[in-house]
Amino acid sequence: MSQELQRRRRAIVTGLTPYMNETLLMEAVSHWQQHYAERPRFSLQGFVSDLCGLFDLGERRHQIHMSLVQAMTLSEKELANDPFAEQGQGADHHPCTLAFQVLMESLISQMDGQTGNQFRLDLTAQLRSKNTSAETRLTLEYWLQNPNRPLAGLPLASLRQQLNNAYVILCERLGPVDADRMLRDAYQMAGNKVSSREALASLM
Repeated sequence: MSQELQRRRRAIVTGLTPYMNETLLMEAVSHWQQHYAERPRFSLQGFVSDLCGLFDLGERRHQIHMSLVQAMTLSEKELANDPFAEQGQGADHHPCTLAFQVLMESLISQMDGQTGNQFRLDLTAQLRSKNTSAETRLTLEYWLQNPNRPLAGLPLASLRQQLNNAYVILCERLGPVDADRMLRDAYQMAGNKVSSREALASLM
């Protein structure tokens, strides 16, 4: 993410913090990233309308909009910290996260386009149905919807759980024999791409 986009994300956090708890704030920031990050800096009306509908904040629409507009004009020192940056500075700084990303990409590369897209949808649905932390769910949802961007750092326990969830989905859709084969092949493919085989092995 460019410095300008990161600065705008911090402004979004700053403007929304007075009106939301941490969980809702992470939801809102994720929504902004997915739908509004590439739009002009002060294109906030649509975003605010979405928030009012998603979180029942209609009575505070004007205050939220003005808070966001003001936040966009603040200096770097006045902006809140970036919650997504605090999760980790990117996959390159988290060997296990990078290994997980490469392993999942190797797994999906064995599928045709339609199957791969459905697999991503199944993973996203499972994130919402299981008792997954907000940090893990939002981070993985964002990556699944933007697979060309690096996955932010996550705890090893969360990565292991998500790999297990992916295996369960494969078993349900393809059967355990094909699921085992695909996971074994993905592991071998990933082993040729990551610098830390120990990090890869720690996921299994």
